[in-house]
Amino acid sequence: MGKIPYCLLPIACCLLPVAYCLLPIAFCLLPFAFCHLPSPISLSILGLY
Repeated sequence: MGKIPYCLLPIACCLLPVAYCLLPIAFCLLPFAFCHLPSPISLSILGLY
């Protein structure tokens, strides 16, 4: 059981840059996601842009 974290560590290090790469894309698509939600909260958030 103790060897499992050491096995997953390289995978986590490999996926970390991918996560940082997808983060700006997620923030870029966030307004479009709120566009499809007809709620006052999403409209107020869209008003900030």
